[in-house]
Amino acid sequence: MRASAWLISLMLGGLAGPAAANDREALVKAFVERVVVNSLDQPDIYEPYFSEIRLLSDFSIDFVNAYTGALARVRQRGDVTLFERDPLTGDANRCPIGAHAVRDLTRADTRIMVEARLDNSACNDGGEGPRNSIRLMFFLVKDEKRGGRYVIDDITREARETRWASIKAWLERR
Repeated sequence: MRASAWLISLMLGGLAGPAAANDREALVKAFVERVVVNSLDQPDIYEPYFSEIRLLSDFSIDFVNAYTGALARVRQRGDVTLFERDPLTGDANRCPIGAHAVRDLTRADTRIMVEARLDNSACNDGGEGPRNSIRLMFFLVKDEKRGGRYVIDDITREARETRWASIKAWLERR
């Protein structure tokens, strides 16, 4: 009986997806793929970034608390939406994302950081250059309650050359 329970848990663990894998880049790549698919603005394939299942499996408790707190405050004010623009791309018009890359920038003296770069030159007459790319930084933490898996604690978007906008801080202020 124990052997079969162990085998079932092993099989289900393999099916759980990138959050179950202890791979920082895989977790961020899966999230970035959602950003790319959502940028196509096709309702039948759109998947919310912060669905219940995603919040509970891919995000830290601090991020979840910031998100649910912001939802409660929005509801109390009678607003109908939390985000007026895409919280990751900053785009209100769902500009299609082209090429994208993810890379782990973690060093011994930094927080766990995985960078994502997204090309959105399709919305800017096909031009290239820094104003046609979106740079995101995912800050991850190990969640000991989930067996030491990595989860997303915050996502920041490069707002200007030297400024970053934190989604978690924005949610806490909202």
